[in-house]
Amino acid sequence: MSTTPSAARSFVRDTLQAWDLRQLIEQAEVIAGELVTNAVKATRHSARHKDSPASLATVSIELHLDDSAFRIAVRDSSTEQPALQVVGEDAEGGRGLFLVEALSTRWDAFPVTGGKVTWAELDSSTPADV
Repeated sequence: MSTTPSAARSFVRDTLQAWDLRQLIEQAEVIAGELVTNAVKATRHSARHKDSPASLATVSIELHLDDSAFRIAVRDSSTEQPALQVVGEDAEGGRGLFLVEALSTRWDAFPVTGGKVTWAELDSSTPADV
């Protein structure tokens, strides 16, 4: 699993550099890493793909840009919807969506055929530092 979030962060970083949106890289890398980590965990725990090779777990990431927003959308094959969870101070995990909520302008998830899409947006209208 460790290479999948890393690959997502690299994809986001390279894309934002190409789109001249360097001011979004740090936040977007964290968001992408958390969304992909959650997707991998959700698909790994999903029991429905164990019976048939045709229904293997899948995770994909798409990046969208318009005049005001940069969107990271992560699709996975789990139908379980993500939710913020209250975790104890000593917990080693469970804070990913809190990071996504804190760093993004907004985020949500919706069901799709064969799974769900979890997305987060950042304001892309802020000009890059010169």
